[in-house]
Amino acid sequence: MGPRRREDGSVLKLVHPGGFVEVHRKPVAASEIMAKNPRHSITRPDVFRNPHVVVRPDALLKTGHVFFIVPNRTLYRLLQQAAN
Repeated sequence: MGPRRREDGSVLKLVHPGGFVEVHRKPVAASEIMAKNPRHSITRPDVFRNPHVVVRPDALLKTGHVFFIVPNRTLYRLLQQAAN
């Protein structure tokens, strides 16, 4: 088996509910991802500690980052818990 290629941050990773990871080698518009995943939002990985970190639809998701695709109902519950 040959040497493994080192992860150099040249990819964009989108983690779906259930753990599936979608990989992109070029920047992608958040609106494009949201159109493919209705009733979901794109968030930073720390969404479960800070549910206010939702990505705007007009944002460009750049390589070298990881984002979560989270159902809107989950975000709603997290925001309710943060308010209590």
